[in-house]
Amino acid sequence: MSKEASSKVYRLIYWDGIPGRGEFIRLALEYAAHPYEEINQPKEIAGMLLNAAASCPAHFAPPILELPGGQRLSQTANILNYLAPRLGLAGNQEPGYSDSEEAEILRARVNQVVLTVMDAAYEAHNVHHPIAVMYYYEDQKAESLRCADEFRKSRLPKWLNYMVAVLESNVKAGGQKGYIVGSNTTTADLAMFQLLEGLEFAFPKRMGKLREEKKYSAIWEFKERVAKEESIAKYLDSDRRRAFGMGLFRHYPELDGEA
Repeated sequence: MSKEASSKVYRLIYWDGIPGRGEFIRLALEYAAHPYEEINQPKEIAGMLLNAAASCPAHFAPPILELPGGQRLSQTANILNYLAPRLGLAGNQEPGYSDSEEAEILRARVNQVVLTVMDAAYEAHNVHHPIAVMYYYEDQKAESLRCADEFRKSRLPKWLNYMVAVLESNVKAGGQKGYIVGSNTTTADLAMFQLLEGLEFAFPKRMGKLREEKKYSAIWEFKERVAKEESIAKYLDSDRRRAFGMGLFRHYPELDGEA
């Protein structure tokens, strides 16, 4: 990263106290050791939403990233797609490569995985809120129990099969084992890491059982590899890393099970 790039401070606008969707962006900034500030006051955030005078285009929900020039972007995957080449998380790091058509294709492939990861995260969230996000969990508990049963038995294995296929496809294409695209950590690697963290928090019994299956071993090797990246390891051990709770990924014991 150039000195000029590292001097630019981003501002992450997201709710306080939970990792949520904002954590996917924090991981990218922390991995690159890029300076950033956080805005997490509810009234200030609320004033930025559905407000035609606040930004163009208007924002529906956080996370929002404020750029050094004052412009603001929203949507997690969109923000990561913007940050990836600026933080060295878009794949190939060779000089001059970033301006090529091949680099644009590589960046799109990285974003493809990020978008799919966000689909999986949204699906996991809907297990505890299958009817409406405005209802309390207790108001839709019966539906959540039914949804969780299907998610554990069918959807979780399918998502893990997808992860295995992604990792294997990279090796077949000449990339390094344990990476998603090529031989460098990208926003896709960090996003998948956070997804796995969230799923293990929300469904510890089911994920623990699936971890025992040899066909998924590449996933846990990948996750361990990301966790050991120097900047990520430091972040995970810091007080900046927010604990899971009542956010995107939630643990309700009655929604979990080994099968």
